[in-house]
Amino acid sequence: MKVAELNNFTKAAAELGYSQSAVTVQMQQLETELGLPLFDRIGKNIKLTQYGANFIEYAGKVIEAMERAENFANDLSDLKGTIRFGIVDSILYACFLDIFPEFTRRYPNISLKVYVGSAREIEAKIRANELDLCYLLDYKVPRKEWVRVREEIEPIIFVCAPNHPLAKKKEVHFDEIIKQKLVLMPQGEGYRYLFDDELAKRNLYATPAIEIASTEAVLSLVQRSDYVAMLPVFVAREYIRNNKLSLIKAEDCDMQQWSQLAYLKGKAMTPQLELFINTLHELLPPKQTEPSKL
Repeated sequence: MKVAELNNFTKAAAELGYSQSAVTVQMQQLETELGLPLFDRIGKNIKLTQYGANFIEYAGKVIEAMERAENFANDLSDLKGTIRFGIVDSILYACFLDIFPEFTRRYPNISLKVYVGSAREIEAKIRANELDLCYLLDYKVPRKEWVRVREEIEPIIFVCAPNHPLAKKKEVHFDEIIKQKLVLMPQGEGYRYLFDDELAKRNLYATPAIEIASTEAVLSLVQRSDYVAMLPVFVAREYIRNNKLSLIKAEDCDMQQWSQLAYLKGKAMTPQLELFINTLHELLPPKQTEPSKL
């Protein structure tokens, strides 16, 4: 394209920063590959042949495509793709129902495929490369295998309706809580293992009234009945502040997990994933409130 513009190998080489012989060889190789003469060479003068003039259109499209390929990662307005995101139910319900619409508003050509499941299910899908990124509430994932983008300690608390007898007590013991009508996650899911560990340490036994793997359902059940539930602080915080739920002051029981935004080491960090992670950093709520400050 530069030789055709200047009609001179030497001047084209100077503008491109090549030697004149390198440009000459490149033109000869291109003509050999096409099987057509692109330039008439008469003495020291060169001029496009009709083949060369016709080929200019194709050469221009090739250069344009190369430039688009080189710059596509920086052209956010036209960035396309899919992000496969795994998340546990409690974090989804508490934090993400406003974030997803905002992300798709900002980047309408990037689609989100969201998988909601247990930490174990999500971890298995990450390892099978069926998900790109996940937000877990669980034990801390090992750093040698994972890249943890964001992590916080999340206290797990007991809550009840404001009119429940335990709501007014200044101090409640664990063995009193387990005698209540309990709504818990199913065994092996979410933060249920913390409750079962407490029982085992104290050599106690408890049977929940209801086992259900839906945070939204737990919130609804506790507000309208005499059930007691265990929930992460970030789920219950606004309900407690708005007097829809009450914190049970379990003085002899301290439970906590880790919330973690993470992906498996070796995963390619695409521009789409970087945009999603940056949006989460911007829009996710700040560090969660300690139970004593609710």
